[in-house]
Amino acid sequence: MIKAIAQDYSSLGPRRSIAALIPSFAIAQTAILLGVPISFNEIIVSAVVGAGAAAGAGGVSRGKMGYTVLAWVGSLLVASVLSFGLYTAATAVL
Repeated sequence: MIKAIAQDYSSLGPRRSIAALIPSFAIAQTAILLGVPISFNEIIVSAVVGAGAAAGAGGVSRGKMGYTVLAWVGSLLVASVLSFGLYTAATAVL
């Protein structure tokens, strides 16, 4: 996946690559400031896919983008529920 993203990113060109990285940087810094755990991989992937979608590139699949977003949201929900459950169990034992 990293190789595919790197190839896509390298083919963006200077203007689109900068346009993809500036919002990624802002999102990452805001999340860090607020203490929100965030995946830099997700930020970069979404920026590259967004740059491809904005340019109207034919290689961007709406179905794959939908599954990717669902997987990200699902993993966030599962991690949240699991963390809350483990915390509740740990505080009940202690």
